[in-house]
Amino acid sequence: MKRKKWLIMAATGMIATMMLTSPAMAEADSEIDISTTDNFDGFQSGNIYQYTEGPASGTDAVLYPEGDMLPYPIDIQLFSQGELNYLHKTYTVAANYDPTLLVEKDFSQGGYRYRFSEIIQRDSIAGFAAKTAHQSKSVESETDDEAALLALLGDKLPYSDADGYEGELFLMPETLSVRETGSMPYSYTVTAIRKYEGLENKDWGLVPKTTEKNGMTLKLQDIDWQESGSRSVGYSEIPSSYTAIAHYSGIASGTKASGYVATASYSGEVEKETIGKNTYTIVYEGEQIVVPFNFAPLIIAGLIIAGCIVAVVVLWRLRRNVTIYILQQGVPELYAKVRVSPKNPVLDLSKITDVGVRLVFDKRFVKALYDQKVFVIGRFTNYRISITGSLVQELPPQRYADGASESARQDWEQGSDFSGGEAE
Repeated sequence: MKRKKWLIMAATGMIATMMLTSPAMAEADSEIDISTTDNFDGFQSGNIYQYTEGPASGTDAVLYPEGDMLPYPIDIQLFSQGELNYLHKTYTVAANYDPTLLVEKDFSQGGYRYRFSEIIQRDSIAGFAAKTAHQSKSVESETDDEAALLALLGDKLPYSDADGYEGELFLMPETLSVRETGSMPYSYTVTAIRKYEGLENKDWGLVPKTTEKNGMTLKLQDIDWQESGSRSVGYSEIPSSYTAIAHYSGIASGTKASGYVATASYSGEVEKETIGKNTYTIVYEGEQIVVPFNFAPLIIAGLIIAGCIVAVVVLWRLRRNVTIYILQQGVPELYAKVRVSPKNPVLDLSKITDVGVRLVFDKRFVKALYDQKVFVIGRFTNYRISITGSLVQELPPQRYADGASESARQDWEQGSDFSGGEAE
Protein backbone atom coordinates (compact mmCIF):
# COMPACT_ATOMS: atom_id res chain seq x y z
CA MET A 1 0.00 0.00 0.00
CA LYS A 2 2.81 2.39 0.84
CA ARG A 3 4.45 1.63 -2.46
CA LYS A 4 1.25 2.55 -4.38
CA LYS A 5 1.06 5.87 -2.54
CA TRP A 6 4.70 6.54 -3.36
CA LEU A 7 4.07 5.89 -7.07
CA ILE A 8 1.05 8.24 -7.12
CA MET A 9 3.03 10.99 -5.35
CA ALA A 10 5.97 10.58 -7.73
CA ALA A 11 3.74 10.85 -10.81
CA THR A 12 2.02 13.96 -9.42
CA GLY A 13 5.40 15.59 -8.67
CA MET A 14 6.67 14.93 -12.17
CA ILE A 15 3.59 16.49 -13.79
CA ALA A 16 3.87 19.58 -11.59
CA THR A 17 7.60 19.94 -12.33
CA MET A 18 7.01 19.71 -16.10
CA MET A 19 4.37 22.44 -15.90
CA LEU A 20 6.63 24.75 -13.84
CA THR A 21 9.69 24.26 -16.04
CA SER A 22 7.85 24.97 -19.33
CA PRO A 23 9.35 28.18 -20.73
CA ALA A 24 7.05 31.19 -20.91
CA MET A 25 7.83 34.33 -22.85
CA ALA A 26 5.99 37.61 -22.81
CA GLU A 27 6.70 40.43 -25.18
CA ALA A 28 5.46 43.96 -24.86
CA ASP A 29 4.83 45.85 -28.10
CA SER A 30 5.43 49.55 -28.30
CA GLU A 31 3.49 52.22 -30.10
CA ILE A 32 4.82 53.30 -33.49
CA ASP A 33 5.07 56.86 -34.75
CA ILE A 34 5.66 57.17 -38.51
CA SER A 35 7.35 60.12 -40.16
CA THR A 36 8.50 60.80 -43.71
CA THR A 37 11.90 61.77 -45.07
CA ASP A 38 12.92 62.58 -48.61
CA ASN A 39 15.98 60.45 -49.47
CA PHE A 40 17.79 57.30 -48.49
CA ASP A 41 21.28 56.36 -49.64
CA GLY A 42 21.53 53.14 -51.59
CA PHE A 43 17.90 53.15 -52.71
CA GLN A 44 15.86 54.78 -55.43
CA SER A 45 14.49 58.15 -54.48
CA GLY A 46 11.18 58.11 -52.66
CA ASN A 47 9.51 58.41 -49.31
CA ILE A 48 10.98 56.73 -46.21
CA TYR A 49 8.67 55.99 -43.33
CA GLN A 50 10.43 55.85 -39.96
CA TYR A 51 9.17 55.29 -36.47
CA THR A 52 10.31 56.00 -32.96
CA GLU A 53 9.41 53.93 -29.96
CA GLY A 54 6.84 55.41 -27.65
CA PRO A 55 5.79 54.37 -24.16
CA ALA A 56 4.70 50.76 -23.86
CA SER A 57 0.96 50.30 -23.88
CA GLY A 58 -1.22 47.58 -22.42
CA THR A 59 -2.44 46.51 -25.87
CA ASP A 60 -0.51 45.30 -28.89
CA ALA A 61 0.30 47.92 -31.50
CA VAL A 62 -1.71 47.06 -34.59
CA LEU A 63 0.90 46.72 -37.34
CA TYR A 64 -1.49 44.64 -39.39
CA PRO A 65 -4.86 43.20 -38.39
CA GLU A 66 -4.61 39.68 -37.07
CA GLY A 67 -6.10 37.21 -39.53
CA ASP A 68 -5.30 39.34 -42.60
CA MET A 69 -2.86 37.73 -44.98
CA LEU A 70 0.26 39.72 -45.84
CA PRO A 71 1.00 40.17 -49.55
CA TYR A 72 3.81 37.91 -50.71
CA PRO A 73 7.11 39.80 -51.06
CA ILE A 74 8.52 40.14 -54.56
CA ASP A 75 12.11 40.27 -53.25
CA ILE A 76 13.93 39.39 -50.01
CA GLN A 77 17.56 40.40 -49.41
CA LEU A 78 19.88 40.08 -46.42
CA PHE A 79 22.71 42.55 -45.74
CA SER A 80 25.38 42.41 -43.03
CA GLN A 81 26.89 45.50 -41.46
CA GLY A 82 29.19 44.90 -38.54
CA GLU A 83 27.41 42.89 -35.87
CA LEU A 84 24.00 43.74 -37.32
CA ASN A 85 22.01 42.13 -40.11
CA TYR A 86 19.49 44.01 -42.21
CA LEU A 87 16.65 42.09 -43.82
CA HIS A 88 14.87 43.85 -46.71
CA LYS A 89 11.44 42.61 -47.82
CA THR A 90 10.00 44.31 -50.90
CA TYR A 91 6.29 44.34 -51.74
CA THR A 92 4.21 45.74 -54.59
CA VAL A 93 0.73 46.66 -53.41
CA ALA A 94 -2.19 48.86 -54.45
CA ALA A 95 -1.60 52.59 -54.12
CA ASN A 96 -4.29 52.87 -51.44
CA TYR A 97 -2.75 50.05 -49.35
CA ASP A 98 -1.42 51.26 -45.99
CA PRO A 99 2.31 50.33 -45.97
CA THR A 100 2.33 50.01 -42.18
CA LEU A 101 0.17 46.89 -42.64
CA LEU A 102 3.19 45.21 -44.26
CA VAL A 103 5.22 45.45 -41.07
CA GLU A 104 5.62 42.19 -39.17
CA LYS A 105 6.05 41.85 -35.44
CA ASP A 106 9.50 41.03 -34.06
CA PHE A 107 10.68 37.62 -35.20
CA SER A 108 13.73 35.35 -35.01
CA GLN A 109 15.54 33.89 -38.01
CA GLY A 110 18.95 32.33 -38.54
CA GLY A 111 20.13 33.09 -35.01
CA TYR A 112 19.15 36.79 -35.19
CA ARG A 113 16.31 38.68 -33.58
CA TYR A 114 14.77 41.12 -36.08
CA ARG A 115 12.74 44.21 -35.33
CA PHE A 116 11.14 46.73 -37.66
CA SER A 117 13.39 49.63 -38.70
CA GLU A 118 11.85 51.60 -41.58
CA ILE A 119 9.65 51.59 -44.67
CA ILE A 120 11.06 52.79 -48.00
CA GLN A 121 8.77 53.68 -50.92
CA ARG A 122 10.75 52.70 -53.98
CA ASP A 123 8.36 53.09 -56.90
CA SER A 124 4.90 54.35 -57.79
CA ILE A 125 2.97 53.32 -60.91
CA ALA A 126 -0.17 55.13 -62.03
CA GLY A 127 -3.07 52.85 -62.78
CA PHE A 128 -5.47 52.79 -65.70
CA ALA A 129 -7.78 50.30 -67.36
CA ALA A 130 -8.87 50.04 -70.99
CA LYS A 131 -11.60 48.23 -72.85
CA THR A 132 -13.27 48.17 -76.26
CA ALA A 133 -16.61 49.97 -76.17
CA HIS A 134 -19.49 49.94 -78.67
CA GLN A 135 -22.31 52.44 -79.02
CA SER A 136 -24.95 53.21 -81.66
CA LYS A 137 -26.30 56.57 -82.86
CA SER A 138 -29.46 57.43 -84.77
CA VAL A 139 -30.34 60.59 -86.76
CA GLU A 140 -33.46 61.70 -88.67
CA SER A 141 -33.27 62.78 -92.33
CA GLU A 142 -35.53 63.70 -95.23
CA THR A 143 -33.36 61.74 -97.62
CA ASP A 144 -32.10 58.18 -97.73
CA ASP A 145 -28.92 59.03 -99.59
CA GLU A 146 -26.11 57.03 -97.93
CA ALA A 147 -23.41 59.68 -98.31
CA ALA A 148 -25.68 62.36 -96.86
CA LEU A 149 -26.64 60.13 -93.95
CA LEU A 150 -23.00 59.23 -93.09
CA ALA A 151 -22.10 62.91 -93.14
CA LEU A 152 -25.04 63.65 -90.87
CA LEU A 153 -23.98 60.93 -88.39
CA GLY A 154 -20.37 62.14 -88.15
CA ASP A 155 -17.08 60.24 -87.99
CA LYS A 156 -16.61 60.33 -84.17
CA LEU A 157 -18.73 59.97 -81.06
CA PRO A 158 -17.67 60.93 -77.48
CA TYR A 159 -18.09 58.09 -74.94
CA SER A 160 -18.46 57.89 -71.16
CA ASP A 161 -20.18 55.42 -68.86
CA ALA A 162 -21.11 54.89 -65.23
CA ASP A 163 -17.92 52.87 -64.61
CA GLY A 164 -15.77 55.91 -65.42
CA TYR A 165 -14.53 54.88 -68.87
CA GLU A 166 -14.09 57.77 -71.32
CA GLY A 167 -12.83 58.22 -74.88
CA GLU A 168 -13.85 58.57 -78.54
CA LEU A 169 -15.58 55.99 -80.69
CA PHE A 170 -15.29 55.86 -84.47
CA LEU A 171 -18.04 55.31 -87.04
CA MET A 172 -18.30 51.92 -88.75
CA PRO A 173 -19.98 52.74 -92.11
CA GLU A 174 -20.77 49.12 -92.86
CA THR A 175 -23.22 49.08 -89.94
CA LEU A 176 -25.44 51.82 -91.43
CA SER A 177 -29.13 50.95 -91.56
CA VAL A 178 -32.04 53.13 -92.76
CA ARG A 179 -35.75 52.86 -92.04
CA GLU A 180 -38.73 54.97 -93.06
CA THR A 181 -40.44 56.96 -90.34
CA GLY A 182 -43.76 57.41 -92.26
CA SER A 183 -45.42 57.93 -95.66
CA MET A 184 -47.54 60.58 -97.49
CA PRO A 185 -49.59 60.68 -100.73
CA TYR A 186 -48.46 62.43 -103.92
CA SER A 187 -49.55 62.85 -107.59
CA TYR A 188 -47.77 63.43 -110.91
CA THR A 189 -48.45 63.75 -114.63
CA VAL A 190 -47.69 60.88 -116.96
CA THR A 191 -47.21 61.82 -120.65
CA ALA A 192 -46.74 59.91 -123.87
CA ILE A 193 -46.21 60.84 -127.55
CA ARG A 194 -47.51 58.73 -130.35
CA LYS A 195 -46.92 59.23 -134.15
CA TYR A 196 -49.58 58.32 -136.68
CA GLU A 197 -48.50 58.52 -140.39
CA GLY A 198 -50.36 58.36 -143.73
CA LEU A 199 -53.45 60.29 -142.67
CA GLU A 200 -55.49 61.81 -145.52
CA ASN A 201 -56.25 65.04 -143.71
CA LYS A 202 -55.95 66.80 -140.41
CA ASP A 203 -58.92 65.09 -138.85
CA TRP A 204 -58.73 64.49 -135.12
CA GLY A 205 -61.13 61.71 -135.59
CA LEU A 206 -58.38 59.73 -137.32
CA VAL A 207 -56.25 59.83 -134.15
CA PRO A 208 -57.03 57.52 -131.11
CA LYS A 209 -58.41 59.47 -128.17
CA THR A 210 -56.47 57.32 -125.55
CA THR A 211 -53.29 55.29 -125.30
CA GLU A 212 -51.72 52.91 -122.73
CA LYS A 213 -48.48 53.48 -120.87
CA ASN A 214 -47.17 51.23 -118.05
CA GLY A 215 -50.67 49.93 -117.54
CA MET A 216 -52.15 53.44 -117.27
CA THR A 217 -54.67 54.92 -119.76
CA LEU A 218 -53.72 58.39 -121.03
CA LYS A 219 -56.03 60.85 -122.82
CA LEU A 220 -55.29 62.76 -125.99
CA GLN A 221 -54.36 66.34 -125.24
CA ASP A 222 -52.95 67.84 -128.44
CA ILE A 223 -51.82 66.97 -131.99
CA ASP A 224 -49.00 68.37 -134.09
CA TRP A 225 -49.59 67.87 -137.85
CA GLN A 226 -46.88 67.36 -140.38
CA GLU A 227 -47.20 67.11 -144.19
CA SER A 228 -45.78 63.88 -145.48
CA GLY A 229 -45.79 64.63 -149.22
CA SER A 230 -47.54 66.68 -151.97
CA ARG A 231 -49.45 66.19 -155.27
CA SER A 232 -50.42 68.60 -158.10
CA VAL A 233 -53.98 69.54 -158.59
CA GLY A 234 -54.22 71.94 -161.50
CA TYR A 235 -51.70 74.56 -160.95
CA SER A 236 -51.65 73.97 -157.16
CA GLU A 237 -49.60 71.68 -154.92
CA ILE A 238 -51.55 70.05 -152.11
CA PRO A 239 -50.34 67.61 -149.40
CA SER A 240 -50.73 64.01 -150.38
CA SER A 241 -50.82 62.77 -146.65
CA TYR A 242 -50.33 63.94 -143.10
CA THR A 243 -48.48 62.68 -139.99
CA ALA A 244 -50.09 63.30 -136.61
CA ILE A 245 -47.85 63.76 -133.55
CA ALA A 246 -50.35 63.08 -130.72
CA HIS A 247 -49.66 64.19 -127.17
CA TYR A 248 -51.33 62.15 -124.38
CA SER A 249 -51.28 62.74 -120.58
CA GLY A 250 -52.82 61.52 -117.34
CA ILE A 251 -52.64 62.08 -113.58
CA ALA A 252 -51.03 59.28 -111.43
CA SER A 253 -50.92 59.07 -107.60
CA GLY A 254 -48.94 57.13 -104.97
CA THR A 255 -47.27 57.31 -101.53
CA LYS A 256 -43.75 58.12 -100.56
CA ALA A 257 -41.65 58.17 -97.35
CA SER A 258 -42.17 61.29 -95.26
CA GLY A 259 -38.79 60.86 -93.52
CA TYR A 260 -35.96 58.45 -92.63
CA VAL A 261 -34.04 57.35 -89.48
CA ALA A 262 -30.44 56.31 -90.02
CA THR A 263 -28.64 54.18 -87.37
CA ALA A 264 -24.95 53.22 -87.26
CA SER A 265 -22.51 51.73 -84.72
CA TYR A 266 -19.35 53.27 -83.32
CA SER A 267 -16.44 51.39 -81.75
CA GLY A 268 -13.16 52.26 -80.07
CA GLU A 269 -10.80 51.87 -77.09
CA VAL A 270 -11.77 53.77 -73.92
CA GLU A 271 -9.85 54.15 -70.65
CA LYS A 272 -10.35 55.06 -67.04
CA GLU A 273 -8.06 55.78 -64.11
CA THR A 274 -7.69 53.03 -61.52
CA ILE A 275 -5.80 52.49 -58.32
CA GLY A 276 -2.10 52.32 -59.13
CA LYS A 277 0.65 50.31 -57.51
CA ASN A 278 3.37 51.26 -55.06
CA THR A 279 6.52 49.33 -54.23
CA TYR A 280 7.75 49.40 -50.63
CA THR A 281 10.81 47.90 -48.95
CA ILE A 282 10.35 46.96 -45.29
CA VAL A 283 13.69 47.06 -43.46
CA TYR A 284 14.27 44.94 -40.35
CA GLU A 285 17.33 45.29 -38.12
CA GLY A 286 18.62 42.05 -36.63
CA GLU A 287 20.81 41.46 -33.59
CA GLN A 288 22.48 38.13 -32.94
CA ILE A 289 20.75 36.10 -30.29
CA VAL A 290 22.99 34.99 -27.40
CA VAL A 291 21.33 31.90 -26.00
CA PRO A 292 22.36 30.73 -22.46
CA PHE A 293 22.52 27.04 -21.84
CA ASN A 294 19.01 25.83 -21.29
CA PHE A 295 18.60 23.05 -18.76
CA ALA A 296 14.88 22.84 -19.35
CA PRO A 297 15.12 20.27 -22.18
CA LEU A 298 17.35 18.05 -20.05
CA ILE A 299 14.97 18.34 -17.12
CA ILE A 300 11.98 17.61 -19.30
CA ALA A 301 13.75 14.65 -20.92
CA GLY A 302 14.65 13.30 -17.46
CA LEU A 303 11.09 13.69 -16.28
CA ILE A 304 9.81 11.91 -19.35
CA ILE A 305 12.24 9.03 -18.82
CA ALA A 306 11.30 8.83 -15.15
CA GLY A 307 7.62 8.84 -16.08
CA CYS A 308 8.20 6.02 -18.53
CA ILE A 309 10.03 4.01 -15.86
CA VAL A 310 7.23 4.55 -13.38
CA ALA A 311 4.65 3.55 -16.00
CA VAL A 312 6.61 0.37 -16.79
CA VAL A 313 6.84 -0.47 -13.09
CA VAL A 314 3.13 0.09 -12.56
CA LEU A 315 2.22 -2.01 -15.60
CA TRP A 316 4.64 -4.69 -14.48
CA ARG A 317 3.09 -4.83 -11.04
CA LEU A 318 -0.37 -5.14 -12.58
CA ARG A 319 0.57 -7.96 -14.97
CA ARG A 320 -1.23 -11.31 -14.91
CA ASN A 321 0.96 -13.99 -13.41
CA VAL A 322 -1.19 -17.18 -13.37
CA THR A 323 -2.61 -18.96 -16.43
CA ILE A 324 -5.51 -21.38 -15.83
CA TYR A 325 -6.18 -24.36 -18.14
CA ILE A 326 -9.02 -26.85 -17.79
CA LEU A 327 -8.28 -30.46 -18.74
CA GLN A 328 -10.88 -31.90 -21.08
CA GLN A 329 -10.10 -35.61 -21.30
CA GLY A 330 -6.49 -34.80 -20.58
CA VAL A 331 -6.27 -32.05 -23.24
CA PRO A 332 -5.51 -28.58 -21.77
CA GLU A 333 -7.83 -25.74 -22.82
CA LEU A 334 -7.14 -22.10 -21.87
CA TYR A 335 -9.67 -20.92 -19.30
CA ALA A 336 -8.34 -17.57 -18.02
CA LYS A 337 -5.31 -15.47 -17.09
CA VAL A 338 -5.46 -13.86 -13.65
CA ARG A 339 -3.27 -11.93 -11.26
CA VAL A 340 -2.57 -13.35 -7.80
CA SER A 341 -0.98 -11.03 -5.27
CA PRO A 342 2.08 -12.57 -3.60
CA LYS A 343 1.02 -10.80 -0.38
CA ASN A 344 -2.43 -12.42 -0.41
CA PRO A 345 -2.00 -15.59 -2.54
CA VAL A 346 -5.63 -16.69 -3.01
CA LEU A 347 -6.81 -18.26 -6.27
CA ASP A 348 -10.57 -18.63 -6.85
CA LEU A 349 -11.50 -21.73 -8.93
CA SER A 350 -15.01 -22.09 -7.47
CA LYS A 351 -16.67 -21.88 -10.89
CA ILE A 352 -14.80 -24.94 -12.27
CA THR A 353 -16.17 -28.41 -11.56
CA ASP A 354 -15.91 -31.98 -12.85
CA VAL A 355 -12.68 -31.26 -14.75
CA GLY A 356 -9.06 -31.19 -13.79
CA VAL A 357 -7.20 -27.88 -13.66
CA ARG A 358 -3.66 -27.03 -14.71
CA LEU A 359 -2.07 -23.88 -13.26
CA VAL A 360 0.93 -22.28 -14.97
CA PHE A 361 2.71 -19.75 -12.72
CA ASP A 362 4.89 -16.87 -13.79
CA LYS A 363 8.56 -17.41 -13.03
CA ARG A 364 8.79 -14.29 -10.82
CA PHE A 365 5.62 -15.31 -8.99
CA VAL A 366 7.16 -18.68 -8.17
CA LYS A 367 10.34 -16.97 -7.04
CA ALA A 368 8.43 -14.54 -4.79
CA LEU A 369 6.43 -17.39 -3.11
CA TYR A 370 9.12 -20.03 -3.01
CA ASP A 371 8.46 -22.56 -0.24
CA GLN A 372 5.13 -20.89 0.56
CA LYS A 373 1.53 -21.87 -0.04
CA VAL A 374 -1.24 -20.59 -2.32
CA PHE A 375 -4.82 -20.98 -1.09
CA VAL A 376 -7.09 -22.31 -3.87
CA ILE A 377 -10.86 -21.97 -3.44
CA GLY A 378 -12.55 -24.84 -5.27
CA ARG A 379 -16.19 -25.56 -6.07
CA PHE A 380 -16.45 -28.17 -3.31
CA THR A 381 -12.94 -28.43 -1.87
CA ASN A 382 -10.23 -25.89 -1.05
CA TYR A 383 -6.51 -26.45 -1.53
CA ARG A 384 -3.27 -25.12 -0.22
CA ILE A 385 -0.60 -25.58 -2.83
CA SER A 386 3.05 -25.47 -1.86
CA ILE A 387 5.29 -23.47 -4.23
CA THR A 388 8.50 -25.45 -4.52
CA GLY A 389 9.93 -24.01 -7.71
CA SER A 390 7.77 -25.77 -10.30
CA LEU A 391 5.92 -23.49 -12.73
CA VAL A 392 3.06 -25.99 -13.31
CA GLN A 393 0.54 -27.40 -10.82
CA GLU A 394 -2.36 -29.73 -11.62
CA LEU A 395 -5.50 -30.15 -9.48
CA PRO A 396 -7.98 -33.03 -9.65
CA PRO A 397 -11.68 -32.55 -10.56
CA GLN A 398 -14.04 -31.20 -7.81
CA ARG A 399 -16.66 -33.83 -6.77
CA TYR A 400 -17.26 -33.20 -3.07
CA ALA A 401 -20.44 -32.36 -1.25
CA ASP A 402 -21.67 -28.72 -1.38
CA GLY A 403 -21.10 -28.04 2.32
CA ALA A 404 -17.42 -28.89 2.19
CA SER A 405 -16.35 -25.61 0.64
CA GLU A 406 -17.58 -23.38 3.46
CA SER A 407 -16.10 -25.62 6.15
CA ALA A 408 -12.82 -25.72 4.27
CA ARG A 409 -12.69 -21.92 4.09
CA GLN A 410 -13.25 -21.76 7.87
CA ASP A 411 -10.47 -24.30 8.43
CA TRP A 412 -8.17 -22.21 6.23
CA GLU A 413 -8.90 -19.13 8.26
CA GLN A 414 -7.95 -21.16 11.35
CA GLY A 415 -4.72 -22.26 9.68
CA SER A 416 -5.61 -25.86 8.71
CA ASP A 417 -3.93 -27.60 5.79
CA PHE A 418 -5.72 -29.18 2.85
CA SER A 419 -4.34 -32.08 0.97
CA GLY A 420 -6.62 -31.86 -2.05
CA GLY A 421 -3.72 -30.75 -4.26
CA GLU A 422 -0.27 -32.18 -4.57
CA ALA A 423 2.73 -30.07 -5.55
CA GLU A 424 4.35 -31.34 -8.72
